[in-house]
Amino acid sequence: MKKSCLLMSCFIAFTGFCSFSNASILWQGDFETGDMPQWNSPINPAGLSVTGECTFDGKHAGKVTLTGDDSFLWRGNKFLNRSEFHHRRAAGNTHEGRDTFFAFSFYLPKTFSEHKHELGYWESDKSWQQMLRFNITGSELSFQESAASDVLWKLPEGAAPGQWHRIALHIHWSTDPKVGSAEVWVNGKHMGKHHFKNLPTQDALMFTQIGILRTQEKTVEEILIDGAIETDNLTELLERDRHLVGKTCEI
Repeated sequence: MKKSCLLMSCFIAFTGFCSFSNASILWQGDFETGDMPQWNSPINPAGLSVTGECTFDGKHAGKVTLTGDDSFLWRGNKFLNRSEFHHRRAAGNTHEGRDTFFAFSFYLPKTFSEHKHELGYWESDKSWQQMLRFNITGSELSFQESAASDVLWKLPEGAAPGQWHRIALHIHWSTDPKVGSAEVWVNGKHMGKHHFKNLPTQDALMFTQIGILRTQEKTVEEILIDGAIETDNLTELLERDRHLVGKTCEI
């Protein structure tokens, strides 16, 4: 009888822990549904698909393919190619003083061209003001405040092809450049915490778009996106799936 009660207590404790752990995930974009309903309406869906040929985890990953033909011109702009997955939460989650804990993984089958590619960025609804972004140039990954001319840091092989990379991001939203901040980890490496104005207005709804935004070129380029999550704490953000960083595929 005592043994039975002990097992039951352990079971309750275990399931309670699991419920707490699951509750810390506010959103997932892992494509395990086999399609894209986890994400909001995409930006230029012509280049978006779901694939099983190479994944960060599970059976599916998102795929972005740009060919440079007219279907990838953004609203007729002959100088701009783009196709991106889009994620936003409900209004209020990015207001003044709020925090966002967000991560995603990406994989390049081949090195990008030496032109700048915007991998992912945060932008405001209605005003469409971009505040911070990640760039890829060749195999170099960099991060910057969008309003600044210089990047905050760069990693020469941060976007090296043939392996999964993971970006984790803690944003503290504020219109005050001394209060607003962005702290980044790349493949588990802490890249520092930087302060700047990252909220255009105190009640702005900020969203992220991840994929490829580049100048118009005919080069065919692909990127895979997987394992995107938004959590309610930093520990969950950094611990989840970190053992998969550097995973390789043959495609």
